[in-house]
Amino acid sequence: MPATDSLTAPTSQADIDAVVRATSLAFAGPPDATDAWLRAAGLENVRVLHETGAPAASLVRIPMGQHFGGRSVPMLGIAAVAVPPERRGGGLARRLMAAAVREAHADGFALSTLYASTQAFYRQVGYEQAGLLFRTTLPLRTIGVRDRTLPVRPLDGSDERAIRDCYARFAARYSGTLDRGPYCWARTREMRGERYVGFGVASPDDPRRLDAYVFYAQRRKPDSGRHDIAVPDLAFTSAGAGRRLLGFLADLATVGDDAVFYGPPLHPLLTLMDQQFHASTFVDVWMLRIVRVREALESRGYPAHADTTITLDVADDLIPDNASPWTLRVRGGNASAERAPGPRTLRLGIRGLAAIYSGLYSATQAAALGLGEGDAEALAAADAIFASNTPWMSDRF
Repeated sequence: MPATDSLTAPTSQADIDAVVRATSLAFAGPPDATDAWLRAAGLENVRVLHETGAPAASLVRIPMGQHFGGRSVPMLGIAAVAVPPERRGGGLARRLMAAAVREAHADGFALSTLYASTQAFYRQVGYEQAGLLFRTTLPLRTIGVRDRTLPVRPLDGSDERAIRDCYARFAARYSGTLDRGPYCWARTREMRGERYVGFGVASPDDPRRLDAYVFYAQRRKPDSGRHDIAVPDLAFTSAGAGRRLLGFLADLATVGDDAVFYGPPLHPLLTLMDQQFHASTFVDVWMLRIVRVREALESRGYPAHADTTITLDVADDLIPDNASPWTLRVRGGNASAERAPGPRTLRLGIRGLAAIYSGLYSATQAAALGLGEGDAEALAAADAIFASNTPWMSDRF
């Protein structure tokens, strides 16, 4: 794998045409729709690996953030990794991803996250399973919540700041949720030609503020005339606002059957119901790559009561700057990381660090899976400082 591989944005129409063709063939999308999607993502975010002067592989970068420990950590999403069929099997995808990780490191991103078509491949460049995506199907007639205490109103363009503020307060409470950028925000309003309408629950303390909102589209069933409610985005910041959101959804049951939305195996909204008559279906595991170890460790939040020091001896074949014993000092919810050996050493590869960092596995569990090793004291300390809810997100990209 050449160490000199570098990626560029498309520099010509020929480049764009090659990316559209490779992406369309990789993901079974019509070329016209693929071209429109790539342009919506921003051609400046497309990266092309050239070989002998011609485009050989491509991907899309999605700059955003991701919440861990209640804080947003700079993260680069990767999507649409594509190699044309006639060029597959020659190592181009690995060269493309290795160059993409190096570029993300140079650009200062602490993390990179993706949904993997083939997990074994992405593990080769340092990604590891880190969180979950489930689909919840909730029969509207079973919600059983008729709370109408708080007012609900339609949302329009003037509510954008209030929507994003509500989402930020909601998402920061759960590990793995995105701090969305323009790309993911746009998909909560329209995706693949389907437009979503929004409704918000106003705060009782300030009518300009939203304490909950939902965006949805009605998908009519041709055989019955009834419809399902497709929900790309919802958020709530208090139990009362969440119950009002459930009451609003329950009122759609006159001609609606199911609400369908995404998130963890048990979405927090469902906990506000007396009984949960829903189906949770596994959709995918997303993978995380620690791109800059120091920035990743220092940018996230930690348990406020934690006061400990541990050494993380990290191996990373792709980014030599990450490979080092890192002394991590955690106190009062904050951390500092220094490139030096210290007490209670946990030895792990960059993949093992990703699984522990996200909270998908505790250090003790990761060690049992062969992703790290350390004595009982080191594992217990790492278990405490990286403790988390099951990491999840509701977005796909």
